[in-house]
Amino acid sequence: MKKALYIHLDAVFGEACHPSDSTIPCAIPMFHSDSSYYRNSCGQAYLQEFDGLLGYINILDVAVSDSMAIPFRVLQADIHIFYLIGKDRAIQIKDIRQDVIYTISSSRGRYIYLPSGDYELHLPYGNYTIFNFYFRGHIFRNGNERPFRFLHSLIDAFRSKDRLSCCSIDFRVGPMTIARIQYLVLNLRIGDLDNDQFIYEELNQLIKLSKKKIFDEYERQLGSEQEAEDIFKEMKNRIARAGQEFRIAELCDFFGKSKQYIGRIYRKKYKQSLQEGRKQLLIAHIKQQILLEDSISNVAYACGFNSIQHFSNFFKQETGLSPSEYLDGFRNER
Repeated sequence: MKKALYIHLDAVFGEACHPSDSTIPCAIPMFHSDSSYYRNSCGQAYLQEFDGLLGYINILDVAVSDSMAIPFRVLQADIHIFYLIGKDRAIQIKDIRQDVIYTISSSRGRYIYLPSGDYELHLPYGNYTIFNFYFRGHIFRNGNERPFRFLHSLIDAFRSKDRLSCCSIDFRVGPMTIARIQYLVLNLRIGDLDNDQFIYEELNQLIKLSKKKIFDEYERQLGSEQEAEDIFKEMKNRIARAGQEFRIAELCDFFGKSKQYIGRIYRKKYKQSLQEGRKQLLIAHIKQQILLEDSISNVAYACGFNSIQHFSNFFKQETGLSPSEYLDGFRNER
């Protein structure tokens, strides 16, 4: 397969150099790969690459002492798998043309359709191992993509030659996934007619494993109404304490789940998104405070707004009434 993704490590680390005794170890060595090593005062990077007929494999090990953005260019549209192996911080892939960012958290993976263009790999300080495998969307044909719903939008984008990137839902990368990757890269061969069939079969296994991971995380567990009620109660309690300063990300930290998972659980029971639920609970809380407080300004600041004008505009936009009109209407009804 023709190389289509070029990671410009030299733009950040300078020219490639020879590894030394202090070189960062390859977390997953890849047999028969083309490798290059980079180093400067900010850190070091080790890139392994392998060109197969049906797919191109990259493994990038990076250790950096400060956050950085590594530019890379895509010459031809393909569907990419990105796995972030390890337990350090999340990384981000930025589509410069669209000004869109795709986040990949530690020990998680994501499929991304990348059309030709310029991109950046954003890394906080820390150590990272990034496994990337890109392949032609033509492997999906004659309806064989039907079981892989999480890839349908990417496959459609590839077939239509869409100029806009897009991504799948993210999923866990655990011991089973890492074992499959290790089996793949440790058994690559050059000049072996069976090698490309081997790569295709292992790619097929990785895609099927991704499907299983997504099902286990997002679908199999979606039957719990109690979980949805717990999310609702926690959001209500946090809004009562913090008002509009409450953020959905707090629920992710509290429940130890991704935003996508919590959102799907919540929507299944309450038929609305988390943001819609947040806004509804915030309005209900504000209405209650208006009836309890002596001053509208006290309500505004108690509900987390930094100005009375902002508070009044928000309330009127959502209810059609100013806070004073709402209070007067309640008193008149009595």
